[in-house]
Amino acid sequence: MLSREDNELLCRVGPGTPMGDLMRQYWVPAALSSELPARDGAPLRVRLLGENLIAFRASSGAVGLIRRAVPTAARASSTAGTRTRACAASITAGSST
Repeated sequence: MLSREDNELLCRVGPGTPMGDLMRQYWVPAALSSELPARDGAPLRVRLLGENLIAFRASSGAVGLIRRAVPTAARASSTAGTRTRACAASITAGSST
């Protein structure tokens, strides 16, 4: 039987944890292609290894997965969605910025 400490070590997979760091070295399925929206459709929220992510299908049909940014209350505004879409578009297009 595992000790409480060993169990915690093996079960915690969030960012910065030993098991989380190990799991991030391998491919981990996030969603089936059939679960993703149509081109330029609404994104799919995914929680994987303790992180909130957004899966989407771009205009080109390419699949993308990005970390979900949650604006702070002071920064929350109607432009937050625009910034997220712009970021997703630049990642999808292969932009280095």
